[in-house]
Amino acid sequence: MANYPIEALLRPPVEWSSTVAAGSLAAIAFRAPDFLLMNVSTSRFVMAVLIVVAVIRFYQGWQVVRYQRGLRHNRTYRIASRSLAPQRQGLFLGQGFLWTARHTQRLWDATRASNRRFIEPRLQRWFQPGPSQQPVISGLPALHGVGLLEGERPIHLPWAERQGHIFYVGTTGVGKTRALELAVIQDIRRGYPVICMDPKGDPDLFRRLNAEAARAKRPFYFFHLGYPDHSARYNPIGRFSRITEVATRIANELPSQGNAEAFRQFAWLFTHIIARALFALGEKPDYRKILQSMNNIEPLLVRYFEAWFDREGPDHWRDDLTSENRMSEPRAALPGYLKNRDPRAVQLVQFYKAQNCYDPVADGLRRAFEYDKTFFDKISVAVQPLLEKLLAGRTGELINPNYSDVDDPRPVLDWETAIRQRAIVYCGFDALTDAEIAAAVGQGLMADLVAYAGELYKHGAGPNLATIETLPEICLHLDEFSELVRGPEIVQALNKGRGAGLRFAVYTQTLADIAAGLGSRERAEQVIGNVSNTIVMLRVADLKTAELLSDRLGDVEVNMMMLVSAATASSEPDSPIHFTSTMQDRVSTQKAVLLEPGYLMQLPRGHAFVLMAGGQLYKVQLPELDTPSQRLPSDLDQIANEMERRYPRATGVELRPDDSINRAALWTQSPFVGPEHLPGFNGPSTVPVTPASTQDSAAAPRPTEPPMRWGEESL
Repeated sequence: MANYPIEALLRPPVEWSSTVAAGSLAAIAFRAPDFLLMNVSTSRFVMAVLIVVAVIRFYQGWQVVRYQRGLRHNRTYRIASRSLAPQRQGLFLGQGFLWTARHTQRLWDATRASNRRFIEPRLQRWFQPGPSQQPVISGLPALHGVGLLEGERPIHLPWAERQGHIFYVGTTGVGKTRALELAVIQDIRRGYPVICMDPKGDPDLFRRLNAEAARAKRPFYFFHLGYPDHSARYNPIGRFSRITEVATRIANELPSQGNAEAFRQFAWLFTHIIARALFALGEKPDYRKILQSMNNIEPLLVRYFEAWFDREGPDHWRDDLTSENRMSEPRAALPGYLKNRDPRAVQLVQFYKAQNCYDPVADGLRRAFEYDKTFFDKISVAVQPLLEKLLAGRTGELINPNYSDVDDPRPVLDWETAIRQRAIVYCGFDALTDAEIAAAVGQGLMADLVAYAGELYKHGAGPNLATIETLPEICLHLDEFSELVRGPEIVQALNKGRGAGLRFAVYTQTLADIAAGLGSRERAEQVIGNVSNTIVMLRVADLKTAELLSDRLGDVEVNMMMLVSAATASSEPDSPIHFTSTMQDRVSTQKAVLLEPGYLMQLPRGHAFVLMAGGQLYKVQLPELDTPSQRLPSDLDQIANEMERRYPRATGVELRPDDSINRAALWTQSPFVGPEHLPGFNGPSTVPVTPASTQDSAAAPRPTEPPMRWGEESL
């Protein structure tokens, strides 16, 4: 086909007419050369030339038919997960092509009213759906079909661009979690520590992570608020580089708008006083200890004052305290706010003041103690309900681990250990059951991880990280992003995490979800600005989200053919010409956006536009992956099956009243699966792990060729 100003692809394949003509002449030259007045040798040469012409013209016509078919149908693209080896080019995103002005022109032509027949299925029936009707085509297949003429190629995100984080956005059910699986597999196989946070619970993702951990022979941690008996334990405020971080993490989970900011500051102050005293006593702060001391600060005050006097006070302070107590004024003479308080605490405070002692921790406890009890309760009212919610039920056992309980088989998740072991960590937050608790725990987990990343940034891997020679790249995949982080920690992590080795992949549905989750449009814009260096946009449901990508694209020129016809009557009555007529085909150009935002709302399932590498736009089809052939241990398989029942929206499984599960079998194994306990491991482990007995499920292995997850029709 010649290079005309306008591609003539939306037409019948007229090339096949010349194919038939050339083929017929070739047959005549072969069978009856004398009919063409040719000798045998000449006819053979002419026949060969005609066959070449027929093949070329047939191929040109087939290109037209193939192009038009691609505008109407979604092709199935499927690969085996075992083929996803790490590539030097970068992170594999799928098959696609670079979107240019040519594709904008083709899409412009295909969606014109006169050409709608080329993008609508030929057998589409316009009546009510019934059993005999063909499946409805997902989205607008022409968005991918306009690039099939030149062919597709693997699209990779360069590893250098990966450091700038990735922003996945798409509405429900269009393939975000499957895109997460694709990225997670490659991160694990590249050797990175991988942390996946899944608020609602996706059983396929859970199975995939466990299978990849088994394949890589690396530890697998399971933390889930919905399965406290089986989950690893985790203390969100147990690790810090500065003691002020404890109060900051708790206070950041409180509202800060309007008058609530004053209560938030008081909550920070008293939480800091308690945390500093616990740390000075050699105890690791946790939510339960802080709540106990906030409800009754006197036992903590007594313990700290006695320990401090033993270390810094007079040699015989206990005798001096006893004698001074005998000479002190009667209890009736005490100030009103000290009446009905613990006598031992009152004695220690009075002795501390009489000796003119000073210690910052002791002085903070003294000031908190001398507040009127009702006033103390009022100013700490903001934080107490939060701590009560976090400690309610079995969730309190998970986020307040008892380190001295050696009989508890559940390990304590620690970021330093997990990263040193290059572990795979799955964090589920059961957000469908209690979104507020899920957000609070997720926020604490993120703050803890950011604090550890800060240590890596300042001090490097350190001598204790013997298995890591360089600063590790830590890959975090945050599904349902708005459900997880509602505080300033995420802004800090995205701003400064790159230098500490954090590589974020953020998944959400709309921009409004992020603003609602963070409670501030300005903070949401900060987050979006930090993660949108690379945007993977699947089908979205609102125009504002679509404009996040389209507004970053430039304008291009598109050609338009205009049919002009005119007739002019003759003004001379004696002229034999009564009128003149003209017909013209005019080609004009006009400005158009490289990609209209409305098309981002019509993408088929499993398709995406990717903006990366300094503004280059790619159209990509994500691959469908086979189900992992690696079987889960029996207890983890029971959890995955229960996820399918508890979270039917995420999996498409209909919950039936007669569904049952052997819950007694769920709690037989530690939530930490070390390499030597993973199926298929044949060598000794080089990483110290918690012993755990695992048994493979006796059920039949899962099929390696599952039904399609996306995709409509195959070519």
